[in-house]
Amino acid sequence: MLDLTGRLRTFFHSNVDEIPDRLLKDVHRRMKPVITDNIELLQSFSRKQREYFALKTGTMVLYIGDEVAEVMKAEEEGALRAAPKGYGLDQLVGLNIGCGARLISPYLLPVDIMRTNHYGTGAGEHAALTATALLSLSDDLPFKPNSVDYIVALHMLEHVANPVETVNHWLDVIKPGGGIGIVVPDWRYTWDSRKDKGKFSHKWNPTPNFLQQLYRDYWQSKCTLEHIATYDFRLSFDVVLRKHGTFEPFQLPNPDKIRSGHELHEAGEFLGDF
Repeated sequence: MLDLTGRLRTFFHSNVDEIPDRLLKDVHRRMKPVITDNIELLQSFSRKQREYFALKTGTMVLYIGDEVAEVMKAEEEGALRAAPKGYGLDQLVGLNIGCGARLISPYLLPVDIMRTNHYGTGAGEHAALTATALLSLSDDLPFKPNSVDYIVALHMLEHVANPVETVNHWLDVIKPGGGIGIVVPDWRYTWDSRKDKGKFSHKWNPTPNFLQQLYRDYWQSKCTLEHIATYDFRLSFDVVLRKHGTFEPFQLPNPDKIRSGHELHEAGEFLGDF
């Protein structure tokens, strides 16, 4: 008969992404409240096992070392697929809504509800912000309909009480053929928003299946669900919506049709004190 160590070896050989219940319960019992204080406790597990542990115990998944940068890279690449294909970001009009200090690209206009902290991270604010962000509510952007090429929103949509109407507003603002790239946490690997008391923190519980349901119920008449949950990290997932229609990019004016000051003067249309 195998001892506990032998049973664990047998288990891990056949279930490399999971953790046996006995060990899972023992580790969970020894966890500290702040997830980052558990690196030493959890570092012997693989990333997949730590994700499994989070799912089974209702705790936030812990990523260690280079995994943190890998998650961020995957999230940003997923969201940026909202940009219309065939164009460089320098050619497009893009918004980064709820940016915090995560600017992603210099070609995105940062948008947030604050530039400096007011209530603290305990209320659900970003830990860091962008001083040059355009101040705007996410569901009342100061842009006319069909004027923006694409929108990205990373870890932002879960902070609004009505994601349906917010996305509908974004679909009005972007051009036909434009895209919306969303990254939201999967609550099963973070926390249950029903217990979240932060005024600016999470307000609903996203999962890939629930986002697909929202798409079918509220958005599919306006857009196509182009991508969902495409990267291999469980903390969050990406969603790309593509507005129906043909995309037309910003065009520089034709120099042949631009009149100089001299030409305006010759035409009697020059303005100024002379």
